[in-house]
Amino acid sequence: MKNKYKLLIIAPVIALLSACSFLEPESLSLTTSKDVFSNNTNITTLRNNMFSFLPEGYDNIGNSWLAAASDEAEDVGETESIQNFNTGNWNMYSNPDNVWSKNYQGIRKTFDFQQGTDTITWIEYKLTDPVTYAARIKNLKYWRAEAKFLRAFFYFELVKRYGGVPIVDRKLDVVSDYDYMANIKRNSFSECVDYMVTLCDSAAKILPVKQADVANTNWGYPTKGAAQALKARILLYAASDLFNQAGNKNPVIGYTDDKRTERWVRAASANKAVLGLMATVPYSFQTTYPALFLLKTVRSNEVIFERRYPASNSFETLNFPIGYQSGKTGTCPTQNLVDAYEMKTGIPFDWNNPAHAANPYTDRDPRLLMTMIVNNSIWKTTNVQLWEGGANGKPIYHASKTGYYLKKYVDESLNLTTGLTSAKQWIYFRLSETYLNYAEAMNEAFGPAVADSLKTSAIQAINSVRTRPGVAMPAIPATVTKEELRAKIRNERRVELAFEDHRYWDVRRWMIAENTLGATIRGVNITKKEDGTFRYVPFDLEKRVFSSKMYLYPIPQSEIIKGGGNMEQNPGWN
Repeated sequence: MKNKYKLLIIAPVIALLSACSFLEPESLSLTTSKDVFSNNTNITTLRNNMFSFLPEGYDNIGNSWLAAASDEAEDVGETESIQNFNTGNWNMYSNPDNVWSKNYQGIRKTFDFQQGTDTITWIEYKLTDPVTYAARIKNLKYWRAEAKFLRAFFYFELVKRYGGVPIVDRKLDVVSDYDYMANIKRNSFSECVDYMVTLCDSAAKILPVKQADVANTNWGYPTKGAAQALKARILLYAASDLFNQAGNKNPVIGYTDDKRTERWVRAASANKAVLGLMATVPYSFQTTYPALFLLKTVRSNEVIFERRYPASNSFETLNFPIGYQSGKTGTCPTQNLVDAYEMKTGIPFDWNNPAHAANPYTDRDPRLLMTMIVNNSIWKTTNVQLWEGGANGKPIYHASKTGYYLKKYVDESLNLTTGLTSAKQWIYFRLSETYLNYAEAMNEAFGPAVADSLKTSAIQAINSVRTRPGVAMPAIPATVTKEELRAKIRNERRVELAFEDHRYWDVRRWMIAENTLGATIRGVNITKKEDGTFRYVPFDLEKRVFSSKMYLYPIPQSEIIKGGGNMEQNPGWN
């Protein structure tokens, strides 16, 4: 349903509220709120409307996504707004990823739903139709818990970008809450974390352990595991470098105490709680890595929470290699990412090794060829000609800039010429991430070998991901140091979670973005020799721009102005 907003107040108040979406009253399309919340169909619609504010996974910034603003990818489109991140051409006035209003609108929707259903009892059904009564009471209980989960989710989307933000803990009235709104300030980072965790804990107590639905109509709605996974990710971020800088005196941008080890332990415990659900739900690894990202009939048990999309081929149209039907290329994986995939033996790939350089895609981590299309590999029954002068290579317009095309998420079976479509999912949380979160937190708190009550150590957790069926990479030996395992965990996240909207945030929270988001992006030039073999030469494609102030997004200047000077801007953006 469309959102309509009416501001029935005097001009000064309108000026204050115009950019504060969480404050604006909603004019519902029925006569009164009572009419809306006395009708089960309308309640269901309003419930689903809350979910519409979850972040888009695909093409969420113009025709591109945050992967193309990290060292994972380069978008072929020079005029795409995502390129402003790469050139440093963004600020408090213009931000390609400005999600401030959207998330506060989502927060507002959760209060609309919760407060609108506060007095719903369905008492008229209790005696006349006890089955309907029981079902509606049960559903409403779950749905109100979903509102809490979503509120925590929306706040996390804000906090990971901006640090501490204003916590609005109720549905505000534009008249009685005017003074509050005129003096609204940012809460501390610590207060925001505690608030989000409380919401997750409250939701987890009520949400079902699993969705019992044979028709699959409940796919995409949260469970206890989703609430616990969100809490676990929040606490992982909260323990990370970005929010625990030595000597920090500003509570809005991070912690000011020296209790970081406690935060790592808390993050490990939260991720352990998710792993503890494996026998009950059950969660298990997807044995076929590519199938995890293509929504088919049977839902993968590795998925903890996802967003569902109707059948479409728009993502394929944007990302099929040029030369294949009506493909437009879009996302080009970088050589930076390709080089991160180890050899099958577990040793790093090295361009200075003649054997590696001559056949750079042979005997590599199998996830490499499951994630991207490389030269001379088979795509839709034909060899991809990424060499210079080839059918899919430079200098053809919109050919890959880097020498690679995206494979992950792309449904190869679609025929764009005949208009075939397929449904998609965007995975927010999955089991592999939880293991890697746990490994990171345990290693930082205790080192590689110390186990917890699940008898799982950091090294065991990362090896669970690496050695699972379908990947089968060598286990990391137990002799590694804490520092060595930290590097291994970070690289494992890079390859396992590629293009899943983690890298862009991971390098920020680890505070290595000057060398990653600000890296020189590399590709590979490919020439075909007379004997039919190929020569591969890496090259520098683009020098990205990143400065220290960019670790946190700037608060939109419109919010600073409308806050009357009470809203603190992030460091470096004044």
